[in-house]
Amino acid sequence: MILVAGGQGDPSMAVLVDRMARRGTGHLNLLLGSDRDFDLRIDLQSNSLSIDGRVIRPGGCFIRHDVFLYDTPDPAAAHSRALNWYQAIRGWCAAQPGIRLFNRQSIMRENNKIENLLAARQIGLAVPHTLVTNDFSDLRHDDSLIQKPVAGGEYTALLRDLPADSRCPRFVQPRLNRPEMRVYRIGDAVMGFRLTSPDLDYRLAQTATLTTAPVPADLADLLVQLCDRLNLDFAAADFMTGDSGEPLFLELNSQPMFAAFDRTAEGRLSDAIIDYLEQRGA
Repeated sequence: MILVAGGQGDPSMAVLVDRMARRGTGHLNLLLGSDRDFDLRIDLQSNSLSIDGRVIRPGGCFIRHDVFLYDTPDPAAAHSRALNWYQAIRGWCAAQPGIRLFNRQSIMRENNKIENLLAARQIGLAVPHTLVTNDFSDLRHDDSLIQKPVAGGEYTALLRDLPADSRCPRFVQPRLNRPEMRVYRIGDAVMGFRLTSPDLDYRLAQTATLTTAPVPADLADLLVQLCDRLNLDFAAADFMTGDSGEPLFLELNSQPMFAAFDRTAEGRLSDAIIDYLEQRGA
């Protein structure tokens, strides 16, 4: 049995649970919402997890920190609830060697974009020319530069449009070309998608076109090396195209969204997740 824990409003969790149901995969849906709650008990003395009075011992667990919170007059309480549920389930499962779990070795490790870029360069992945700075005075004249905050949380935008009083550290990079590529590493599986969009940041207007795409063997090998170095057996890497046509590494996400990509792949991405958690082919 696979435990699926997160938020009811998370579209990636929804497609995964649907795929499990279609496949007849035994699972426990622990997805919380404004009108859905569970009684949780973790007894450290007996090392047991109970949900609604039932002791469970899953063979695998897929868990995501819920950021797709329901409408509520108290968002701070909703965020606290989501975080505490995530820490409780993830912490107990991580302490059970017999439970199949993605990214087990990186549970307490921060996924940092600057570190990822430097590590990518060190193993041989091509990365765009990148500055991290909060002094943009000598850069604003260049209309070809884009910017995004170091910690994320905003859309990528042109540097020239950044407010003059902005002083937070940001990535500054040249504007690159599409198609963009997203590559998922799911255990031993590597799955690629090409993405085209008229927008600077494809998330802005939700008008992107997705297609499945083969991942060049040398790129797949380097990405797996990077993920292994960072102890990530589930992640998604984003690439854009340089002027010479080469894929340039942008970032690595350790809790990537995958609903739209899974629909494009007709469920094969969810299948790879489920197969890993069931240890098929492991």
